[in-house]
Amino acid sequence: MLSKQNIKFISSLRYSKYRLKYNCFVVEGPHLVDEFINSDYKIHSIFSTDKGFTYNQNENVTFITKAELKRISYLKNPSNVLAVVYRKKTHFDIDQFVHHEQIVLLDSISDPGNMGSMIRTADWFGLQSLYLSKECVDVYNPKVVQSTMGSLSRVSIHIIDLKILIKKMKQQGIICCGATLLGESIYKLKIKNNYAIIFGNESHGISLEIKKLLDKEILIPTKNKQIDSLNVAVSFGIILSEFR
Repeated sequence: MLSKQNIKFISSLRYSKYRLKYNCFVVEGPHLVDEFINSDYKIHSIFSTDKGFTYNQNENVTFITKAELKRISYLKNPSNVLAVVYRKKTHFDIDQFVHHEQIVLLDSISDPGNMGSMIRTADWFGLQSLYLSKECVDVYNPKVVQSTMGSLSRVSIHIIDLKILIKKMKQQGIICCGATLLGESIYKLKIKNNYAIIFGNESHGISLEIKKLLDKEILIPTKNKQIDSLNVAVSFGIILSEFR
């Protein structure tokens, strides 16, 4: 039985201020729910229409009807399971930052679909972390969570001041490369180690204050001058593929 309190609570998590207030977000679908159950995220509660669907016995499962699930689902065509998951509390000490893997920074990415695709692509290429500016879309936005297809459960997200991080990286000899429309072709670069890649906003690109800190601007050369730019999530995949 789904209580009015549960309906109100879950419905409120559509909005960022309530995700922050309750420190929770929503995940839907068997695959995604399984991904988060098997990760280091903590589960708040699970609601399912399928009594034959089994979870870890320690999880709090409430069995409900399809009509009840439809009332709390964010999807046009609800699946058979919805979970409320606690946001991960990650502490990133920028003073302790040490370059140990490929570093990718996202500056003011605003579209939830793009953010979800980029997190999923990062996971595909084995990135353990992404560093996001405070102006980026909330990674616990329902559209972001669903479009990551579970990758959010594996890729650590750090929300930080990119200017401070870039200055810290440069002190360590890390070359900071920004994806722009006026840079050097990624196919001509000769950077082997100690580099970071920065991707900017869908409409405005990398912010001016970040661009001033770049060591190099890089681009994907076009074969068609009639197209002025690529979707940032597409560019993200192409550039990571080349750099990896």
